[in-house]
Amino acid sequence: DVCPVEELPPGTVAAAEIDGTRVCVANVHGEIYAVQDRCPHLLAPLSAGDLNGASIVCPWHDSEFDMRTGSTKSWLPQGIWNLIDKLAPPLPPPLEAKLKPQKIRTFRTRIVDGTIKVTDD
Repeated sequence: DVCPVEELPPGTVAAAEIDGTRVCVANVHGEIYAVQDRCPHLLAPLSAGDLNGASIVCPWHDSEFDMRTGSTKSWLPQGIWNLIDKLAPPLPPPLEAKLKPQKIRTFRTRIVDGTIKVTDD
């Protein structure tokens, strides 16, 4: 259980713990989504970030991840990665996958008797 659904109005984010794993839960236009609560860059808590439409923005370096799919929308836009993307030739896919994750982990959400529930299956 995360919280009663009325405690997470549209446009808000909360943190929860599911079997020892921290999860970022957000209400995106009335739909509840959950992703891992750690940015893959330096492990910032995504639940401390802001929603930008359906994306959660990392509070430390502005990377964005789609709450619905976990896909990376923007990776370190204010940092060196943006400069590398613009100036350097494309990285080999295996190296890029290690340096720029394509997605983060998502979790299944549902509302039961007015309570938001998150599972890792």
